[in-house]
Amino acid sequence: MIGEQALFCGVLVVQLKIPGAASLKDRRQVTRSLLERARSRFNVSSADLGPEGSFQDGFLAFSAVSSSLSEAGERLDLLLRMIRSMEEKGEFLLVREIKEVERYAGFQD
Repeated sequence: MIGEQALFCGVLVVQLKIPGAASLKDRRQVTRSLLERARSRFNVSSADLGPEGSFQDGFLAFSAVSSSLSEAGERLDLLLRMIRSMEEKGEFLLVREIKEVERYAGFQD
């Protein structure tokens, strides 16, 4: 018998403004770059949440799952730090972010 296994799920949602985007293609170039970099560097799941038809607005979501509360939160903190660093390069503005890490109902033998 292994016992109960803890599971922690973290979610980070960011709202971006992409002032230089004049088309959907321009917007996607910025968001895809950010999503791919996040996936490869931080082992997170990610999604572009839209909004549809808006060239300069973007909502991106990232999730991290871990057996440790601190590890899930730290991974999202490092990701947010990377996003802020990319913002300083001027491709987009970070309008706001929401981060939550919660314990998911554990599994038992």
